[in-house]
Amino acid sequence: MEKVKKPVTKKWWFWVLIIVLGLGVIGNMGGGTDKPANVPEGSSTEVGDAAPTPTKESEKKEPDIWIKEGMYKVGNDVAAGEYLIASNGSMAYFQVTSDSSGTLESIITNDNFGTFRYIKVKDGQYIEMKNAEMVPIEKAPVLQPVDGKYIPGMYKVGRDIEPGEYKVIPDGNGMSYVEVSSDCKGEFMDIVSNDNFDSEQYVTIKEGQYIKMNGCYIQM
Repeated sequence: MEKVKKPVTKKWWFWVLIIVLGLGVIGNMGGGTDKPANVPEGSSTEVGDAAPTPTKESEKKEPDIWIKEGMYKVGNDVAAGEYLIASNGSMAYFQVTSDSSGTLESIITNDNFGTFRYIKVKDGQYIEMKNAEMVPIEKAPVLQPVDGKYIPGMYKVGRDIEPGEYKVIPDGNGMSYVEVSSDCKGEFMDIVSNDNFDSEQYVTIKEGQYIKMNGCYIQM
């Protein structure tokens, strides 16, 4: 008597394959974000641009506008100008150098930071980032208060925070630092005022300046 073959749907490996494929589809539905972890929630990367009319092509995930960590030559790899740099979730580092020699003498500015800050670079310079990403200011989110607080980080006055007088409050994690600067090149000559403190302080900021806070915050 001829042996009758079982339908493929009754074979054990068929159902294993179905389960594996199903898990893969579910995993892909949880897509990532285009902005680093420390950019405040509620910020938008759609700065002044109208939303496109949905089509099959535009329904796909938009290209990531954030430039990944690494070393870039300004004018070759990235354009000269102002950028927002954001940490990927823990302590980050960046440096701007005059050449690629790797010597201390070539460093123009550098900083360790835990959230976000601005930086301006020129043609011929090099910028290197570790555990951070950056985006041109024209495409960058406006940095907004988190639960009513301007958390530690660097803000542009007139863009992220209004000009005026503010009380800066230590967060209780050690010595606090506040700095007001006229530009974001990261050079000492740009500093308008700065202070290390362990009690509440007042600071006045003007349109176009930058305020940087470490270990402190502004309560709105």
